Amino acid sequence: MKTATAVVGVALVLVATFGAVAAPAAASGGSGIGADASVADSHCTFPVTSTDATGTEVTIEEDPDRLVALAPSAAQILWSIGAEDEVVGMPQDYNTDYLNDTDGKTDVVQDDGTVIGEAVVGSEPDLVLAPNVVSNETVQSLRESGLTVYRFEAAADLEDVSSKIELYGRLTGNYDQAGQTSARMQGHVEAVRDAVGDEENPDVFFHLGGGWTASENTFIGQIIEAAGGDNIAAGEINTSNGYGQLSDEVVAREDPEWLVLNGEFGTVPQTAAFNESTAVQEGNFVRVDRNFMSQNGPRNVQPLKQMAEAFHPEAYESVDFSAVETPEPVSCTTPTPTETPVPGGTEDVTPTATDETGDSTATATPTAESENGAESPAEGGTTSGDGPGFTAATALVALLAGALFVRRRR
Repeated sequence: MKTATAVVGVALVLVATFGAVAAPAAASGGSGIGADASVADSHCTFPVTSTDATGTEVTIEEDPDRLVALAPSAAQILWSIGAEDEVVGMPQDYNTDYLNDTDGKTDVVQDDGTVIGEAVVGSEPDLVLAPNVVSNETVQSLRESGLTVYRFEAAADLEDVSSKIELYGRLTGNYDQAGQTSARMQGHVEAVRDAVGDEENPDVFFHLGGGWTASENTFIGQIIEAAGGDNIAAGEINTSNGYGQLSDEVVAREDPEWLVLNGEFGTVPQTAAFNESTAVQEGNFVRVDRNFMSQNGPRNVQPLKQMAEAFHPEAYESVDFSAVETPEPVSCTTPTPTETPVPGGTEDVTPTATDETGDSTATATPTAESENGAESPAEGGTTSGDGPGFTAATALVALLAGALFVRRRR
C-alpha cells in the first residue's frame, strides 16, 4: 500500500508537470508561432505591445525588473536568457530542481500546479509570464488584481520553441541573450537533422507510462521525428490531443526497434507484445528527462540528441557540436518575427551541467524494468478547456492503474 500511495503522490506532481506536451497548433486549426508586427517593428524599445494567446493586447511600459513564471517551462526559458536574477516568483518543485539559484524565489503554485493568486500578487511583479497550461480564468483573475500578464501559445515544433525564446527575451528586455540562445538551439537542432536525415529510421515507441504514448501530432512526436525515428503510434491514435494507448495487436504488428522511456518512472510495459519486440529482445532503450522532453524550452535539445545518438550512432558521432554553425542571432538592431495568438493549445533527474541549449553531459542507462508506475504527458492541473492536452483526470487514471498494479505485484 505504501508503494501505491507513493505513486499516487507522484501522480499529483506529474499532472502539474507535463502540460508542455501538446498537440501542434495545427491540430487546433492554426500555426503556433507567427509574425507580430507590433513587436518586430519596435526595435527592442519600451513600451512594447503584443497580442497574447487570450487575444489581449498586452503593453509593457518599461523594461520589467520583477518577473513571475507561472509554469516550469517559463522558468527554464528565463534562466536560459539570463533573466534568473529578475525572477521573484516561480514553481518550486521537482520540475524546476535542475535550475540553479532558485532559493528565495516565491513559490507560486500548489502541488498540483494550480496557481496561488495571493503569492503572485504578493511578489509585486512587473510582468507575469503564463505558459498556456495556465487557464484563461487564472490569467483574467490576475489581471483584475492589477497585474500585467502575458499568456503564451504552445509550441508546435522545435522551430516554434526558438521563436518563443526570442519573444520571452523581447518582453523581458533580455533580447540579445535570447537571440543567442535561440540561434544556438537552432544550430544544434539542424545539425542533428542533417546528420540523421539520410539514415533509415527505426520504429520507435515512446512510453509515457501506463501504456500511454504520443502520436505524431504532438510536440513529443515532433522531437522523435527530428531525432530520426518513426513513431509507431503515427496514425493509430484518434484522440483530439494526440495521446492515447496502443493495443497489443498494434505493438506486435509494428514491432518497435526502440523504446523511449519518459523519466525515471518510465518502464517497459509487461505484455507479450512488448516482451517479444525487437526493442526488448535487443535491450534497445533510451531514458529521457521528462522535464526536458515536455517543457518547451532550449533543453528540448537534450532528449533530441539522446534519441538521435541511440537511433543513429555512427551518423551522430560525425557531428562536432562544438563547431556547429549557428544562424546569425537576432538582436535589437535586427528585429525578428514573434508570436501571434491562435486560440487554444497547451504549453509544460539529477541536475547536470548544461549549456543554454540544454546540452548535457549525462547519458541514459538502458535498463528493462517491470511496470511499477505510470506518467502523465500533461501539466493538466492548470489547463483550461480550450486547447489540446492530456487532462489531469486521464493522467491520474493512468498513474493510479500503475500504483494498483504495483500493489498487486507486492
